[in-house]
Amino acid sequence: MPSTTLRVIDSLTAIPAPAWNALVGDAPLLSHAFLHALHETGCASPKTGWTPRYLTAWQAGTLVGAMPLYVKAHSYGEYVFDWSWADAYRRHGRRYYPKLVCAVPFTPATGPRLIAAAPTLRALLLDGALALLEEHRLSSLHILFPEAQEAAQCERAGLLVRESVQFHWTNGGFRDFDDFLATMNHAKRKNIRQERHKLAATGISFRRLVGSEIKPAHWAFFFIVTSRRTASTIRRLI
Repeated sequence: MPSTTLRVIDSLTAIPAPAWNALVGDAPLLSHAFLHALHETGCASPKTGWTPRYLTAWQAGTLVGAMPLYVKAHSYGEYVFDWSWADAYRRHGRRYYPKLVCAVPFTPATGPRLIAAAPTLRALLLDGALALLEEHRLSSLHILFPEAQEAAQCERAGLLVRESVQFHWTNGGFRDFDDFLATMNHAKRKNIRQERHKLAATGISFRRLVGSEIKPAHWAFFFIVTSRRTASTIRRLI
């Protein structure tokens, strides 16, 4: 294997988008555009408690591996509830934050976290991430929503594996909503119909916008709401 060098970067501007996207493949939530937008807009930035410290692997100037790492000052936006761990640290006079998190911010979706084609490169990335704990005096490493083989590799390296449950709905060939309700017993069908009737009675309606149907006013609305929530989170942390 060619010599591999690990490098920590704090901005995806250091990596050309084609090189990054060639590494992550067809994974939109790991794409250069998506992650870079999270950082540049301030959604996941040092000001909001997300400090990018991406661990990258290089061979002869070519990007061959990466971990989307963040130094976290809190546990918001992870969708993994570890407040009890933070409380246990506090009770024993130890500091839980900052911690090191490998994740896609605000995205509880399973996907690659030790991003490399070869198992040896994935092991090298994991070793590098663990070394950062000592170097920066971080409490712990958390790899959120990894793929099954990555979780197994982390367990073999001595990390604890936490099992969790997600509920996913898939269309089992239902022609319409009534077809879906027909799979339930009478009581459940009745409850769901009553809930939908109450919602309709309030006058609330839904409209799905796609692509060019989404106008600047819609983006502005979401930006303002998100900014207010972020500011509220910062006030709670302070």
